[in-house]
Amino acid sequence: LPQLGPHLPPRLAEQPWQLLYCTGRDGFSLRTLYQSGGRSGSPALLLLRDTEAQAFGAFSESPIHCSAGFYGTGETFLFSFSPELKV
Repeated sequence: LPQLGPHLPPRLAEQPWQLLYCTGRDGFSLRTLYQSGGRSGSPALLLLRDTEAQAFGAFSESPIHCSAGFYGTGETFLFSFSPELKV
C-alpha cells in the first residue's frame, strides 16, 4: 500500500511488513485475529474490504487487541480508499 507510506511514522517508512492474519488463510474469527495480533510494541496495519469491494482500515502503534475502551497514540489513524485515499 504505497499510498499510505507518507502517512506512516517516518521510522516505519522502510520497514518490512509481515502478514499475520488473512481471512482466506485464517478464517473469519475475531478471536483468531486478536491471537495473531503480533508482538507487544509492534505497530499494526489493518486492511478490510467490504461486500462492495471498498477498502478501508486503520494504523495503530500497538497490535490489534480486545479492549473495553479506545487505545492508540497520536499516530493512530483510520483510512479509506473509496474512491481515493482519505486519511
